[in-house]
Amino acid sequence: MSWEKELSQRLLRVIPLSEKRMKYVQKADAPEEELLTRKVLLSLAKMVYEKREPVKLREIVDDLYSSANKREMDVVRLLIKKTLIPSGIVEKLYVGKKDVRYLLAAYRFQETRKLHSSSGQVISEPVGPIVEIPREYFPIPSEVLELLLQKTSLESVLTKIDKDFSLEKISESLYQSLSKEYNASMADVCERLKDYDELVKLLDLNH
Repeated sequence: MSWEKELSQRLLRVIPLSEKRMKYVQKADAPEEELLTRKVLLSLAKMVYEKREPVKLREIVDDLYSSANKREMDVVRLLIKKTLIPSGIVEKLYVGKKDVRYLLAAYRFQETRKLHSSSGQVISEPVGPIVEIPREYFPIPSEVLELLLQKTSLESVLTKIDKDFSLEKISESLYQSLSKEYNASMADVCERLKDYDELVKLLDLNH
């Protein structure tokens, strides 16, 4: 199974968190002040980026420590279970009977606070900017990057065809034939990119 489509949807998702839980995803002012929860989160993000699928606890721990022991495994397991999963930041998946994996529920987080209106309604108000997992760990689908590369190449080819025709380097019949062929290819690429339109805009991948 390819997880790329699922991961691309998680890149778009924004999870609301309380002020306390935002500390799990926010970068500390100094490296020595970094919470273990965020270190675990970044190791999970890094391993998911590399594997392009949910990862095992051992893979997260091995990225965190040069030589992990059972105690460190238990600490990370407990931290995920008691902190990151209840916060909705991480999901635990049962791939097989004894095969447990982990995946980020989202890569973007928004601090919110609850306001109580006179009518008894509870309103969630966003506080501050959206906080992201570092984009170097964003598992952008390979198909998106390939399609964008094709689009850029086709744009260059079409520009050259127009230029060559304006300079009378190619005949009108050849110009029309080439234009039809490459414009059809461009239309196909653009149609396939529509599936990722939100992601391309969010990450400004067109530039």
